[in-house]
Amino acid sequence: MKFSVKRSELVNKLNIVSRAISGKVMIPILTGIKISVTDSDLTLIGSNSEISIKTVLSNTPEKQENLVIAEKGEIVANANFFTNIIKRLSGDRVDIATEGSQIKIVAGKSEFMVSGQSADNYPQLPRIDDLDSISLSSKQLIDIIGETIRSVSIQDSRPLLTGIHFIIDNEQLKAVSTDSHRLSQRITQISSANSADVVVPGRTLTELRALLEGIDQLNLQFDQSQLLVDLGQTTFYSRLLEGQYPDTDRLIPSESTTGFVIDAAQLASSLDRVSLVAHQSGNLVAKFTIKQGKLTISTAQSEVGKVSEELSIDHFIGQDLEISFNPDFVRDALSSIAEEQLNFSFTTNLRPFVIRPASFSDNNKVQLITPVRTF
Repeated sequence: MKFSVKRSELVNKLNIVSRAISGKVMIPILTGIKISVTDSDLTLIGSNSEISIKTVLSNTPEKQENLVIAEKGEIVANANFFTNIIKRLSGDRVDIATEGSQIKIVAGKSEFMVSGQSADNYPQLPRIDDLDSISLSSKQLIDIIGETIRSVSIQDSRPLLTGIHFIIDNEQLKAVSTDSHRLSQRITQISSANSADVVVPGRTLTELRALLEGIDQLNLQFDQSQLLVDLGQTTFYSRLLEGQYPDTDRLIPSESTTGFVIDAAQLASSLDRVSLVAHQSGNLVAKFTIKQGKLTISTAQSEVGKVSEELSIDHFIGQDLEISFNPDFVRDALSSIAEEQLNFSFTTNLRPFVIRPASFSDNNKVQLITPVRTF
């Protein structure tokens, strides 16, 4: 293997595949990046068994200054070590060649000789059969991930809850996540007649979102166990979570006894101050007191003190209510919705309450928070 490549192009490609590489893998060779050179292109692959990313740099005539191939071949390089060397080199170009199991890296007056591994031992990329494909814009997917990712569970005791549930049917995509204490739901219209019911790991979607800059349209392709996303020069693979996701439709209340509309910026600012006291006290609980059409947000008295603020609300309906909650969950919900005016609706102080954009009366954009029981 022997080629010369523009250093900035190689760094960009290494940054892409490095997103799939983890230090905690069962297969030691997966701490490396597979480098493959053919007569026409350079391919890099990174994987951690759950996520795999393949990206290609071609030596097409219009981009021949980026890549010049002298000899084909393939090898696996230690991902962290190899990437750090390339990033720290001076000069615009890097010459890379293999000498047996060694990788020779030359740029300017610098020359490195580092150990590699045989590419024959590197696992094959996932094979995906009988694909179901849906098309949507990258903006739609970025918004869907942003509005649901915070409610994904970080506990491995219920693996399905560490993912986002995608239900695709009748040109509609519903994305739902819950960690059993809160729930996020986003329903959006898409131009795809195909259907799917899959659970995609949260980490997969976080890494995928980081690769969507500059991408317009994309296809999500599913089979029973894998997701494939074609991003042009980059292909993204991920395993899907197996099992039946909980029925979340029944968790969203269809009626309410108390409700109001509030300015999101005003509430966010107040929650920042309330969270400061709640965190310092070690008791991460705040309380809404809704009385005679007025809203007060407060914390209980603790060793560090307490806080109480009265906030302006509009369109108050229903009964007076006191309800305790985790202020961080509500702050996350506000960030996820990202709307100026929010509608809060409650049933009782022991049932989850719902936050929607004030302009939405349906469940297309919902954040649900379970209250905290206090005694």
